[in-house]
Amino acid sequence: MMRKLLVALALCLMAGSSSAGAYNPYAPNPFDAVEKNTWEYAYITDLTKAGLTGAGPEKTDPAYGLTRYEMVQMVANAVRNRNRGTAEERKKIDRLAKEFADDLTYAGLNPAEEEGGEDAGVAFDWRNGTEKKY
Repeated sequence: MMRKLLVALALCLMAGSSSAGAYNPYAPNPFDAVEKNTWEYAYITDLTKAGLTGAGPEKTDPAYGLTRYEMVQMVANAVRNRNRGTAEERKKIDRLAKEFADDLTYAGLNPAEEEGGEDAGVAFDWRNGTEKKY
């Protein structure tokens, strides 16, 4: 009887731990707060102070937990306002746009596409099995 109980307990533990293995703790979560000691956060703070991100100063307040999703929105606005910035601010915007290029495209916020700028590439259209040029 004791042996059956131990086997049943071991099976339950194994079944419970197998679903936890599917979780990837290293996958970026768009709703996680951005680390405040990164160059991205420093750049977005400077660009917000310059009025290029479309966000108020409360977003970069140390007490506020700025999420990656919010930062992507701010980067998109900064790219749209790029021509209003100084040469140094444009360099920061370009570096942020390069770093967040996948996020901007995935969220449909790629300002380069909106202005007829860079080509977004070729995406696979799963509905009819053909490639579609955007």
